[in-house]
Amino acid sequence: MDLKQLRYFTTVAEEGTISAAAKKLFMSQPPLSTQMKLLEQELGCSLFERGQKHIRLTETGRLLYDRAQTLLRMEASMRQDVEACARTEKDTIRIGVVSSVICTRAGEWISDFLKKNDGVTIEITESNTYSLIEKLRTDQIHAALVRTPFPENEFRVHSLAHEKMIAVAAKRRLPDMVTMNILSHYPLILYRRWEPIIKEAFQKNSLEPRCVCICDDARTAVDLAERAVGISLVPGSAAGLLHSEKAEFHSIADCPIETEIVLIYKENAYFPESVKKFMDYLMTIK
Repeated sequence: MDLKQLRYFTTVAEEGTISAAAKKLFMSQPPLSTQMKLLEQELGCSLFERGQKHIRLTETGRLLYDRAQTLLRMEASMRQDVEACARTEKDTIRIGVVSSVICTRAGEWISDFLKKNDGVTIEITESNTYSLIEKLRTDQIHAALVRTPFPENEFRVHSLAHEKMIAVAAKRRLPDMVTMNILSHYPLILYRRWEPIIKEAFQKNSLEPRCVCICDDARTAVDLAERAVGISLVPGSAAGLLHSEKAEFHSIADCPIETEIVLIYKENAYFPESVKKFMDYLMTIK
């Protein structure tokens, strides 16, 4: 099994037929069919359920597809880094950014950096903190802008901004002065990774929060608050996601929870010059 064979396999899985995959790969059908049979023989299992018109992946095939995608992304990343190293411009930055930051603070930073640096390309991967950490481990991205808390011991961490949590609600749903006690009387929308931390903060005040929705994305939390599903508790910079005609945000007077936006990266990783320049830029932000 090699990368070319895995590339053939993922293309067949995506196209749904050998003929369509062969056309996309600019090759004839018989050699492609042979490669898929050899792959199945090598692994000792069936990867496809072959129908009259389309083929589908078996459970084992889906597992191989997911792993193959990761390997192929790593190969593309490695190839890009090697090619960049061989050139003088070294102009591609692969950065991961969490959703609550990309549309606000990170958007400002990236925009300002690109204005000052012609010829640079930034590839942004948007996901949650833990997914970006995994991509960083496997060198699919150079660095990531994420939020605390997370296990920090395997990366270099540089703090960029501190934020408190805010409450986002449909217009005129909350009073001007918002406290933890007031919020305990409303249905709440929480980030999944913040759920235990927020619940603990309420319980320390002898309060029991009422959660109606748990989600993984700040944009989802804000959108649901705008639709009056409940009150979203999100980091302060997520206020930039609001549509002002639909919702408003409130400080929470007695909320002890704080979060940091941080830059994380591997200490001994290879970085093209453009990446070093971007990281230096971020580290000068006040």
